Amino acid sequence: MDSAWRKSRLAARLLLRREERGLTPREVAAAKQLSADPEVTNRLIEQALYFLGIGNRKEAFDRKLVERED
Repeated sequence: MDSAWRKSRLAARLLLRREERGLTPREVAAAKQLSADPEVTNRLIEQALYFLGIGNRKEAFDRKLVERED
């Protein structure tokens, strides 16, 4: 595994945790750092989400994330 894939999987796990229970300050700091990393792309995060088993609930997951931003 390369570092971009590892970082993207971590970002995906943080997104899943955010959906479940919110993030701790340490996790928020890690998420900010990953969001600024040029190796971590939306496409890799999406692939990591599917790898982690989000599959058929991806659209609902995306909608929920967008709603929380507003």
